[in-house]
Amino acid sequence: MPRPVMYIIYGLMILIGIVAMYSLLNTGNPESLLRPIFPDPRTDFYVAVISSVLVFILGFIVFYSRDRQGFQHLVKMNADQIRNYRQKGKSDEEIADSILAAMGSTSGYRHNLARKKLIIALSEFK
Repeated sequence: MPRPVMYIIYGLMILIGIVAMYSLLNTGNPESLLRPIFPDPRTDFYVAVISSVLVFILGFIVFYSRDRQGFQHLVKMNADQIRNYRQKGKSDEEIADSILAAMGSTSGYRHNLARKKLIIALSEFK
């Protein structure tokens, strides 16, 4: 994801996070800053829930984007070796296993998860 978009997402996370924090701490308060906008104190709860969910979704987008960038960077660093393996007729699965073995990862849950993500990054590599 481009940096300007990431900065916008970070800014939104901060702004919406402040709204979530404020609304969670002042739910039902008759002197809340939200009272001119939402006269009914019951709406504070909905504002708190919706803003918290939005922060969670934005955080997930950031995590997913940063995770993908790491694997794309790994593929770029090994571009020559990947091209060499492809010329030899090796599949993306075999290339992913080779890269992960060179990194010292051979089995386990984290290995399988990294293998799947690396195969996806390799399928996008030309």
